Amino acid sequence: MLESFMRLPKSPPPANHRHVQQGDLPSGQIYTLDPVPRSRLAGCVLAVLLSGWMLAVPIALIDRLKDAPGPGTAVLTGGIIASALVTAGLGGFRFFNARDVRKRSSGALIAALAAAVTAAAASALLPEYGLLLAVPGLLAGVPALVALARDHRRHPAPGTRN
Repeated sequence: MLESFMRLPKSPPPANHRHVQQGDLPSGQIYTLDPVPRSRLAGCVLAVLLSGWMLAVPIALIDRLKDAPGPGTAVLTGGIIASALVTAGLGGFRFFNARDVRKRSSGALIAALAAAVTAAAASALLPEYGLLLAVPGLLAGVPALVALARDHRRHPAPGTRN
């Protein structure tokens, strides 16, 4: 037991096992990532916020919606929920993978957001919804669509000529 307390201190590790810090490297070996376009981040955040609102409104109005006559309300509510889920999923994926340069994920988010804005605008035709989805759809969805569409056009995928 006395031997374990009397151990000599360890010598420093060899140079090839040391942790290399950024200041130790020549400037040619330091790699920095390009900044993420703000329009992409803003569009993703607005898409996710709009989707959350579009999911919360039908839940809050469930008592009004279940008593609505005809199948139109149920069909529109199903479309609203489906487009909100897809938009939230794609918006979150695109936000957390903002440096991803694949055009398909960006195009899919734009298409889902366009469907969500269309469903939100169509909800104004039903008295059960009123303007609860149409106004946020126009105030948040349209600017998000514009920002994402501009970003989609401005930042071509590598290896393509756009």
